[in-house]
Amino acid sequence: MRFKMIGYGVTEYRAKAGTKWPIIGVALQKNYISVYITARKSDASLITEDYRGKLGESRMGRSNFSFETFAQLHQEAVAALVREIAKRTAT
Repeated sequence: MRFKMIGYGVTEYRAKAGTKWPIIGVALQKNYISVYITARKSDASLITEDYRGKLGESRMGRSNFSFETFAQLHQEAVAALVREIAKRTAT
């Protein structure tokens, strides 16, 4: 899959050692916007799992969520997600 993405932060992609991937990535798809998150909690589960159904997303995968318009997002929940990622990835 090839697409253009705006990325924030850098981590190593677990499935392919040595491949750099953003901690948070935002990509414009044909009909929606997708947000990809690779940040993990201390027990190695993905942070996004705690936010399923709380972001106002139209669809959610294991490490990503998508929405059609910014207005449909629950901005406080998205802000809390980003704050948690920032806290866990701060060096």
